[in-house]
Amino acid sequence: MDKNTLLAKTDQGREALTTRPPNLGPRLRSLLIMVDGKRTVGEMDKLLGGEGVAAPLLDQLVAAGWIALVDASGAPVSPASGGDAGAAPSGPAEPASAHQTPLPTLPFSEARRLVARFLNDQLGPMGEQLALRVEACKTPADLQILLPRLRDGLKNFKNAATVQQFDQELVARLPKI
Repeated sequence: MDKNTLLAKTDQGREALTTRPPNLGPRLRSLLIMVDGKRTVGEMDKLLGGEGVAAPLLDQLVAAGWIALVDASGAPVSPASGGDAGAAPSGPAEPASAHQTPLPTLPFSEARRLVARFLNDQLGPMGEQLALRVEACKTPADLQILLPRLRDGLKNFKNAATVQQFDQELVARLPKI
């Protein structure tokens, strides 16, 4: 990502700040808050305290559809018209379901933490036993084996939409066995 690239929050990004999805960790959330369509990638590097620190995090936000490339006037920039060729072509007004770039696979320790957090956020005290089972997983295979039980718990205590959200936000990013 070029140091002079400008980025702005998408509608989905503004919603993520209020809903706090599990894959929006504290560092990504802080950076998402800083994205305003006026600061360049270089300026965000300085704010984060180092050269090249912001780009990988910004790439994650672009991949999630929470931010998009914009020009100096704030209009969305498509990769074909001079933006970063590796960026997702989603603009601020584009629906969340349209042409999303697959999110990167999470490291096992982070995946385990995010799954447990999702269960706690969605189920509260009712999900404590499931979250403890997730935290006890030692390998990605253990976590994969536990998935049907987690889905059942989410469906029984919440609804099918919560299971779908779980699958889209986390299961798709879990390490494969």
